[in-house]
Amino acid sequence: MNLENEHLTTTTATSSFLNTCFNGLNALSVPYALAARGWLSLLLLFTIVISTFYTGLLIKRCIHIDPSIRSYRDIGYRAFGKRGKIIVLVLINMEFYLVAKGFLIMDGDNLSNLFPQMNLDIFGIHAGL
Repeated sequence: MNLENEHLTTTTATSSFLNTCFNGLNALSVPYALAARGWLSLLLLFTIVISTFYTGLLIKRCIHIDPSIRSYRDIGYRAFGKRGKIIVLVLINMEFYLVAKGFLIMDGDNLSNLFPQMNLDIFGIHAGL
């Protein structure tokens, strides 16, 4: 039995651990936002949840009406033609990009709150407080 190989970690395990850490930061930011913004933010959260649920019901209804619908692009095409399909495609790609940017900003804010004295200098560029 080789003891040296037992303590080695794979790249997949390491990246999975790092993903879990950063996703945990996102999960912890909801209670922090609630504490920082008060009960009105909870009302806003429930409004978003209800509208998302209703949108899901509408999408389900669209799919049951026409079984050939397989994606949001198909719904856009069915509702508005080729132009609707292109608009939906652009909006979905913009959403993916903006959500990723939002998570990066939120993670940066949370890390800044967790480690207020942390500074980083890279090639003469100062990052941190």
